[in-house]
Amino acid sequence: MKRNTFPLKEHLKSKRVIERLYAEGASVTAYPLRAVFIEQEEQEPTAAILISVAKKRFKHAVDRNLVKRRIREAYRTSKHPFVEALQAGGKKLAVAILYIDTRHNSTEFIRRKMEKLLSNITAKCGIQ
Repeated sequence: MKRNTFPLKEHLKSKRVIERLYAEGASVTAYPLRAVFIEQEEQEPTAAILISVAKKRFKHAVDRNLVKRRIREAYRTSKHPFVEALQAGGKKLAVAILYIDTRHNSTEFIRRKMEKLLSNITAKCGIQ
């Protein structure tokens, strides 16, 4: 059985890659989540992830942190089919996951939308 983890090496932190991601990346949406992604050559993990919740949508940090925690949990539990598909296709991606709603949603709802978002990304990359 695979462990559901989200280690630091899978976090996208490179400022250069993040700027390139937003400038050149393709996007898919599974409301309330939006993903911007770009293919990478030199990165170590198969998928490097950035999670963002806009201050414009949630004024209080505690609310932004709650939503980010729920998104991380959803990704952590839904990532194995996504990562396996990327490995099978020989692709490495940098992905920014953005929360575009203005209200809180349940963890289960976000998990279902995360699964849909990840499958949309693989479909748009031409995998599966």
